[in-house]
Amino acid sequence: MAASLSLENSGKGKMKGWHALLWFLGFFGFMFVVNGIFLWAAITSFPGEDVEKSYLTGLDYNQELARRAHQEAAGWNAEIGISGTNQGFLLTSRLMTRDGSALPVFGTQAQLRHPTDRALDRVVTLTPAGGGEYVAELGDLHAGAWSVNIAADVDPETDGFEFRASREIIVP
Repeated sequence: MAASLSLENSGKGKMKGWHALLWFLGFFGFMFVVNGIFLWAAITSFPGEDVEKSYLTGLDYNQELARRAHQEAAGWNAEIGISGTNQGFLLTSRLMTRDGSALPVFGTQAQLRHPTDRALDRVVTLTPAGGGEYVAELGDLHAGAWSVNIAADVDPETDGFEFRASREIIVP
């Protein structure tokens, strides 16, 4: 059987200019709506800043480099760990000098940062436990990766924290 191609009008009418305009507007209107949904989801799920007031932090970058150089020259370091207890989790930090003795500090705090949800971030004050160890009860933490940033005031004559240490921990 031979196939035939007919060029006759099937009765549905010809495509006119306003048909093409409606298809054009419908296609791009759909694209704008979908892109708007994606844009809204991106903006509400991640604010785009890793550091609060990043511009001001950038202005103080030279002071931060000097603080890090002083900390390295002094040989200060920290061991940071987390352990499970009956009441939740316990954050332990040991602040030491170059020779392994306890680093005398006048105040310590820890910032726990969750990598994907800023609402879970928290700042806790560490209390001395003796021998250069500082602890804080954390309660319950969501499982996964956390960034722990320790800050300690070594010199009460100056403002701010002169010692800083960071560590990534995994909460089971």
